[in-house]
Amino acid sequence: MGNKTLTVPEDIFINMLKSLPEDVLIEVFWRSVVESDVSPLTQEEKEEIKRSKTEFEKGETIKWEDLR
Repeated sequence: MGNKTLTVPEDIFINMLKSLPEDVLIEVFWRSVVESDVSPLTQEEKEEIKRSKTEFEKGETIKWEDLR
């Protein structure tokens, strides 16, 4: 299958993702982001992950349900 580009408004895309069961959503994320990138994390990426975890622990992240 060849690669194609599709332009979709953000709200439609988010609503489409929200309609998926959690296991399917995790699989989509894994296949599109994680599985294809096997390179080691850069120092900047490690720091960003650390900041993200801290924000999550403090409750400073945007909840999935609140995305529009």
